[in-house]
Amino acid sequence: MGLRLALPVALLAALALSAGAEPAPAPRIKNTKGWIESIAMDGPRVAYDVGAQGSACNKLFVWNVLTEGGALVSGEGTCGADSTSTGGGVVKIAVAGTRIAWIVNLGGNTESSDYLYTASLPHPTERRLASATRRGDVDSGPLEGGWIGGLVGDGDLLAVNTWATDDSGSVTRASLRSIGARGLSAIATGPGTIVAESADLGRIAVLRADGKVAIYSAGGTLLTAIAPSSAREVALRKDYVVVLTEGKTLEIYNASTGALVNTWPVPAGAAHLDVHSGIAVYSVWRTLHALRLTTGKDVALVTAKRKIVDVEIEAPGVAYAFNTVKRGKSVGDVVFLPFAQVGAAVG
Repeated sequence: MGLRLALPVALLAALALSAGAEPAPAPRIKNTKGWIESIAMDGPRVAYDVGAQGSACNKLFVWNVLTEGGALVSGEGTCGADSTSTGGGVVKIAVAGTRIAWIVNLGGNTESSDYLYTASLPHPTERRLASATRRGDVDSGPLEGGWIGGLVGDGDLLAVNTWATDDSGSVTRASLRSIGARGLSAIATGPGTIVAESADLGRIAVLRADGKVAIYSAGGTLLTAIAPSSAREVALRKDYVVVLTEGKTLEIYNASTGALVNTWPVPAGAAHLDVHSGIAVYSVWRTLHALRLTTGKDVALVTAKRKIVDVEIEAPGVAYAFNTVKRGKSVGDVVFLPFAQVGAAVG
């Protein structure tokens, strides 16, 4: 598997200098006043949500890792995302070019509600596009009513799932929808369209309840269906569909034919899978990994101070986030590593 010990970025750079090599580019870091709850990335733009502290608002920001410019994109609706007893706050974010979408979950003992918001750069204004509510015992379920989830983005495509369940928890209706300037439009319908996991080049990968992976076009055509050994997470990128399995492996499939190409082992606890340019990234607790899809070479790139919240990879490089406490206050860090550094590590 070629697994190496993880080293802090600064130590990696120092070793390169001692060997007479060019120093590795320094990572770029965005510090936050509050814990980061989720992130998403498309191209050079990273969107990240910062949880509320005390009487402060929950806020969603966008950071351009190349220009290092940033913007607040959320507003009043997202401010209270962390204010309810059983709600999840900002549970999902997606970025597609200059558009950002996110889902806020609010809840109490007998009710849970999802709210879909969007904003667009360069002058972002929060806009609520949809909402859904289900009722029942939130702790023990099942819940009857509507749901919003499966939010994904890439390029000019933003998509989301909406569905409903009855009092037994069975899905009664479901759809995969595109997010446009005027609202939501149906791409495909039926239980097999939930839940979207990844988007790339006008295609959407859905992880179905039976564990199969379906690839839909933005026009609603079912392009291929894959039956992995099991599936926890799915990432779609160009020719590959990569599945993180329950059996501590990455299964790599041809996105067009559905044929299994390779299977590579990963450590227990692997999570937060993403793929770009033939490289998969994921985290294991505090450690960020990169794996070359064609060779299986797996490198532990860095070790964060605390558990990694999420990992994203795009053409500019890899972004990951973690949270810690400084001087008694909750703070977060979004870290960006240039792609050249990641590619060199896995050969």
